[in-house]
Formats: sequence, structure tokens, C-alpha cells
Amino acid sequence: MRTIGVLLLPGSRMFDLAVIAEVWAQDRTDSGIGPFAVRVCASGRGRTQVSPFGEVVATHGLSGLEGCDLVLAPGRDNPLAEVPAAATAALRRAHRSGAVVAGLCSGAFTLAAAGLLDGRPATTHWRDLDALAAAAPAADLRRDVLYTEQDGVLTSAGVVGGLDLCLHLVRRDHGADVAARLARRLVMPPVREGGQRQYAEAPLPANASRPGIASTMDWALTRLADEIGVPDLVEHAGMSPRTFHREFAAATGSTPGRWLLVQRVQHAQRLLETTDLPVARVAERAGLGSAANLRRRLRAEVGVGPDSYRRTFRIPAAGVTVGAWASTSTSS
Repeated sequence: MRTIGVLLLPGSRMFDLAVIAEVWAQDRTDSGIGPFAVRVCASGRGRTQVSPFGEVVATHGLSGLEGCDLVLAPGRDNPLAEVPAAATAALRRAHRSGAVVAGLCSGAFTLAAAGLLDGRPATTHWRDLDALAAAAPAADLRRDVLYTEQDGVLTSAGVVGGLDLCLHLVRRDHGADVAARLARRLVMPPVREGGQRQYAEAPLPANASRPGIASTMDWALTRLADEIGVPDLVEHAGMSPRTFHREFAAATGSTPGRWLLVQRVQHAQRLLETTDLPVARVAERAGLGSAANLRRRLRAEVGVGPDSYRRTFRIPAAGVTVGAWASTSTSS
């Protein structure tokens, strides 16, 4: 059983707490997730006012963060509100003991107060980026990403970005298939790319600016093993190359070539998780050509080679996925 610690501070955002509850506090064992023990930790065991309304009763004091595998800091209504020294000390102890520590949205300011962002990449809601730069001048601020991760410290941008981050953590521990099943249960697309090496899937656009973009993406996903490229996507969409690139970027935030490469790498990840195919055959079925190219692309996108990835995320015959909270080894 994994133990999840939630740092409850006055003004914690109800939405972030609900996201955490949906991902880790619900019974998801039928989806291959959990069970988990969730500790809601605060200074004292009384009621804590949350934003925009309501109260939450902690289950543990701040000492409950000790021994957790994952510690989450929800955002707060006032990102610049003081973080009690006892809370920052508890966060530092948890991280030193090996816990992964993540700040959801403006929870990045809580991590900043604990000094956990110094020398590490960090992000938050776009409206608060300048304030975070002032609060954590030693952090490597990333303004154009959904979430960041380094040395077991993670931050996320925006409100829904916190849910992307939580799904990213599920995927890292349980693999792509389990994370995708959870995303479907939450009625949302698979987790979006965070802008850094990650085990996460980029979604199809819910409402492409023209139907031809979405249908072309669907068409390409059934032909990843074929030698299709961007010109084939343009031809299928029935647009001029210039119009297609503009429409595609507006719908997905990515170039067609980049999107096609990411889909092929993700298909290779699924094959590594769910089959015993040799690496060379995985490369062929994913449209990456050779085992050498698969190794190169997987390392570039994920940070590990196919052998290490398969050892970490292979789904056994019984359907139980094996994973680890700690970052995957880079050896393969």
C-alpha cells in the first residue's frame, strides 16, 4: 500500500483537494490502482477553512507526512500567504526521507517557502508566474509548460494542470494503460505533455478548428507502422501545406511532425508494456524503423531505453502493473 500525504493549510483550494481525492482516495483497485492510504495533515487536528468555501478536518498532524511515498501541496487562494515554519520543515523532512513532493498549481509557492524549488525547474498558473519568480529566485522558472519534475520535486501550471500532474504520477507508477483507464473514468483525455521528459500521453483535441484535422489524426493513428509522414497527413486532410500546418498547430499546440513522432513513441511504450515482442519488432510496429532508432527516440522522449522501460512498466499476465514512485533508472 502506498501512503499519500496531503498538506492542508488555511485557504487550500477545494478543487485541488478534490482532484487528489478523485485520483487517490477513491477505490480504484478494479482499474489496477491502489489501494492507497491518504493522510490529510495539518497543524493540529481541528477544522481548516478551505477556498472558496467549506472546512476540512485533518486526519493527522504534520508528523503524518513522515513515511509517506508522495506528499502533495494543494494550491491556496492567496499564493503569497505565509507558510508556517512547522509546515516547511515537515516538507523538507519528507523530501529528505525519499518522498516525492508535488505542488498543485499555486502549491508551488508552498514548495518555494520550503526551499524545495531552489535550483530546480518550476511552474505555476500563468497569472502567478512573476510572483513565483520573486518568491523563488533560485528556481528555474518554466513559463510554457504544464508541469515540471526534477529530483522528486514536481510543480504544475493552472487548475486542471494539477489533474494532469496527478495522472502523470499515476502513469509513472502504474504505466500508460492504467493511467489511460483512470482518465476515461474521470471523463477526460489522457494526460497532456508536460514539456519535459515524462511518461504521459498527449490527447487528441476535443474540438479541432476544422473536422479534417481530427479525422486525419484518427486516420494516422491506425497507420503508425506505415511509412506515412507529414505530406501524407496534408493530403488526407485535403488542405494546402501552409493551411494544414496552421490549423494543426492551432488545434494541438504542436507541429504535425512532432505529433506524429510522439504518437509513435507512445505506441512503442504500449507495446513494451503489453507484449513480449523483441525491441526490433516493437520499433517496426510503431513506425520507428529500427531498434537503434527506437532506443534513441525513447531516450529523448522518456529518458530511458526500451529494456529499462519494459522492466518498469511491463504488465504481467494477471494484469497487475509493476512500477515505482522513484524516477526510473536511466540505464537499459
